Amino acid sequence: MIITLSSIIVVLILLIISISKFKLHPFIALILASVGLGLLIGFDGVKTIEVLLNGFSGTLKWIAIVVILGAFIGEVLNETGGAKRISNAILKLAGQKRIPWAMGITGYIVSIPVFVDVAYILFHPIVEALSKKSKTPVIVIGLSLAAGLTVSHTLMPPTPGPLAVAALLEANLGRMLLINSIVAVFAVIGGVLWAKTYCRKFTIDFDKNNLNEELEVVQNESKKQLILLDLLPILVPILLMGIGAFIENNESALGKIFAFVSIPMVAVFIGAFIAMLNYLWNHKKSNVNKLVDAAIVKSALVIMITGAGGAFGYIIRESGIQDSLGTYFVSMPYLSFLLPFILAAVLTTSTGSITVSLIGAASILGPMSHMMPYSPELMGALIGCGAFCVFHANSSFFWLLNRLHNIPVNTLYKTYTLQSLIMGLSGFIGVCLLYALGVR
Repeated sequence: MIITLSSIIVVLILLIISISKFKLHPFIALILASVGLGLLIGFDGVKTIEVLLNGFSGTLKWIAIVVILGAFIGEVLNETGGAKRISNAILKLAGQKRIPWAMGITGYIVSIPVFVDVAYILFHPIVEALSKKSKTPVIVIGLSLAAGLTVSHTLMPPTPGPLAVAALLEANLGRMLLINSIVAVFAVIGGVLWAKTYCRKFTIDFDKNNLNEELEVVQNESKKQLILLDLLPILVPILLMGIGAFIENNESALGKIFAFVSIPMVAVFIGAFIAMLNYLWNHKKSNVNKLVDAAIVKSALVIMITGAGGAFGYIIRESGIQDSLGTYFVSMPYLSFLLPFILAAVLTTSTGSITVSLIGAASILGPMSHMMPYSPELMGALIGCGAFCVFHANSSFFWLLNRLHNIPVNTLYKTYTLQSLIMGLSGFIGVCLLYALGVR
């Protein structure tokens, strides 16, 4: 375990230095890091490449088409002025000072039925439009949204991770939902406060361009329309995926239909079709193919780097480090209250996967859940809080943020990585308060 862990740490440091200091392209750096790590931890050359390709394809098989379709929706929203109208409405409703809180709450609600990556891709044009309109750094708005999205994905059933935790710990799902709902409030507050206060000082090229130009008037906004029509390409996929999460699959015709349309790729495709109809309604001359071309071109780099990040994380997970770390921490029972938090945090930091962290920690600690001085439900909350800590170069969402907004890697480490730590600690404080108030 020591050799494997040392290898992971060394490769991570080299990865960060190569991208940040020597300006090596992230795609090349991640592929080289994946190959080097595979060889260092004892894989032969053939197995290293096989694992790398499995991780790369496993990441892209569900995200590639979704990214392109989401980018197309964004192109339509920008072309029709929909992104501007939506951002104006949010700004008017929430006020400029409360935009981060509005985005955090939006993310919290949206990500209960929808995966974090998919939800962020759908809201990407809104994030950038709000940044332009309010002259707020895009990192502040983006990370506020990411905070809400991540909290729901990590703590709130019926997302797969929390459901698996409840099953593995044999926890009461209703009681776990109540406890995690309270803990989630602490985590969201910590994440949004961090984005709103500390991250405001970080500006990227996108923000600098905004400061040097006046807000442009959308010339092709020829028809006034209800904002609901602008929102439909975003809301419909979320609704469809949400229905699929809440309705159990069955062999009936209706069950098969819901199982089909709730697949993220299909749901977002329906949203893209609605966006296309909206575009055709606003334009007599169709340039849909040009928008599709633009979406593919803009998505290519995002897809490739996200896939490379997924491959790097997959190499780490295939090393089996999570099992060794789990065995090591379980051998220290004196850490009874901190153990679930620390174990989940170590798994997230080492593997870059919330789901792996949640399921891994719950699988290891499940047999011990009824021997601890607190309930399985509280243990589930501790595992969830630990699973926030910390996201870095082995997380695919890290690279999604990097490419969607062109945020430098070292800036993401100072903002997104630290935000995940703040969220985990904030949630942990919430658990401690519940424990002090007699919740066991």
